[in-house]
Amino acid sequence: MRAIVTVLLLAATARAEVRLPKVIAPGMVVQQQSEVAIWGWAGVGEAVEVTASWGATARTSAGKDGRFSLRLATPKASETRHRIEVRGSNTLHLDDVLVGEVWLCGGQSNMEWAFAYGGVKDAEKERAAAADPWVRLFDVPNVVAAAPKDDCDAAWQPVTPDTVNGFSCVGWFFARELRRELGVPVGLIGVNWGGTVAQAWMRREALATFPRLQPELERVAAEAAAARAGADAVTHAWAGYWTALDANDLGARNGWAAPGFDDSGWHEVTVPDAFAGMESLDGAVWYRRTFETLPHEWVGQELELALGAIDDMDQVFFDGRKIGGIEVHGRWSEARTYRIPAELTTPARHVLAVRVVDTGGGGGIAGADLGSGAPRAVTIGAVTNGSVAAVTGLTGGWKRRLGCAADGLPPLPSGGGQLHPNVASVLWNGLVAPVVPYGIRGALWYQGESNRGRAAEYLALMEGLIADWRAQFGRPQAPFLFVQIAPFNYDLSRAATAELRQAQLETLRVPGSGMAVTTDIGHPTDIHPGEKQEVARRLALWALSQTYHRDVGDWSGPLHAGHAVEGDSIRVRFTHAAGLRARDGQPLREFEVCGADGQWHPATATIDGETVVVRSPAVPKPTEVRLGFADSCNPNLVNGAGLPVSPFCRIPR
Repeated sequence: MRAIVTVLLLAATARAEVRLPKVIAPGMVVQQQSEVAIWGWAGVGEAVEVTASWGATARTSAGKDGRFSLRLATPKASETRHRIEVRGSNTLHLDDVLVGEVWLCGGQSNMEWAFAYGGVKDAEKERAAAADPWVRLFDVPNVVAAAPKDDCDAAWQPVTPDTVNGFSCVGWFFARELRRELGVPVGLIGVNWGGTVAQAWMRREALATFPRLQPELERVAAEAAAARAGADAVTHAWAGYWTALDANDLGARNGWAAPGFDDSGWHEVTVPDAFAGMESLDGAVWYRRTFETLPHEWVGQELELALGAIDDMDQVFFDGRKIGGIEVHGRWSEARTYRIPAELTTPARHVLAVRVVDTGGGGGIAGADLGSGAPRAVTIGAVTNGSVAAVTGLTGGWKRRLGCAADGLPPLPSGGGQLHPNVASVLWNGLVAPVVPYGIRGALWYQGESNRGRAAEYLALMEGLIADWRAQFGRPQAPFLFVQIAPFNYDLSRAATAELRQAQLETLRVPGSGMAVTTDIGHPTDIHPGEKQEVARRLALWALSQTYHRDVGDWSGPLHAGHAVEGDSIRVRFTHAAGLRARDGQPLREFEVCGADGQWHPATATIDGETVVVRSPAVPKPTEVRLGFADSCNPNLVNGAGLPVSPFCRIPR
């Protein structure tokens, strides 16, 4: 009997339907003049054939794990809509497939930043004009994962004012530049998450040479092991955590979520109510808001409550009934959206209560997306035909009280929910792995702010990340174009930012890399400067010149190429130095020199051909020179193309 059952199970497996990851789907863009990966799942040993309308065919069989992968030759790009058929025990038809140029858009919030977040230059005009059926977007959702995921919840979409609204502006503007110059379809894959560190975007194997990160990687491995052992144990552990908290929390013991509770003595606040460094509020903090009446048209309707991010965990109650919550640690950057069932929306008085558990550092109902810094309003609105209408803001009318101090919080469970977006490898696992090894031309990268203070490590991380991404996508020479972080008043430690920019400058020693300098288009009080169009144009100059071999003139601003002492002066050499000049016609600024004592002094600088001669009367025997050594630096040296010089300094090692 056992043998018969085994045969039946194997037969059922063999008849499994062919399935593809979300990134291989109708509407996708495949990389032109290449051999692109097509992969998925089928029955063990099942034959799979892939045929494209341009005439290419490839065949393979699924392995013992049910996974198959093959390479399909692609033609030259054109504005032609193609079809791909994938045949196994069933047939999948992928229509509206384009052949063109495909780029990844990776990094933190300045890459993630979209029209929806506000602050982009000419945003309303730009968004309204964003309509191009030959540019397709695939935006991987933000997911932390302990092990590499094999799929994600996303879909290819053509650019329209609506679809581009939440996508990377830098990515869209870059694609627009390519369309203008090359006239071919463009596909963009978004893998970005605000406030994140470079090591989170790298595979565990690529981080083996970084001893400082090994404890983090061990935590990730423990999380993966716990997941493999079964989610039930993790769920049970977290249920025990909340039960233990209820025993210590005045709010849970005394019914603070109940509509009849008297909160007249509570502290009045407005939301968003994000707090940091206020140890008196670490623990379980309760918020309440009363609705004396609901709008007439909301009565009997399902409502949607949007609270933005909550740091760290939360439970949300409507008239004492729990309607949602994130009850595991590490998801502090995720925006919360909960539904209030229609049966609760009666004409009576109602009370909304939120229990926020903050384990330290920042906390509260933050409102903003803590991952990207994007503003998010705290609102409530009626759900009609699946969409939310008649939205009302919930800024005022809140009250707050501490229910359990931090020393009364139970210990966090040791397994499950311990990861957050800044743990090594978890964003590779959650965002990049699901689209590997999709055929790409190259990658755009805008990140670095979150690695300030460890410049030497960042340089090694970037070299490792570039090599590993190229290997995993099967493109060992793929262009990797990145943005040097923009001016911003981070703190009083000028070195942290200046040395990070130097690490980015030195990353250019990686063949096939390119860097857009942004010192002239940043803002000292806005970490998300609005000139995304110019950032994208400068990235596109590198791509058009170095990848597509178009004559665009100079594609980079001046880059430090060395210097030499000449008596009481230092002569600085640059590449991309044709036509050196001061952008504003003023004396060159932000050069400094030092002598053997290591004390830096402001210096005068004079252009001499394609070099700059720097001197200071305070340093008669200079030994070193640097430029733009500040958080919000803004040197005025540019080349004939008007592109700005990169700051430079020495990184302590």
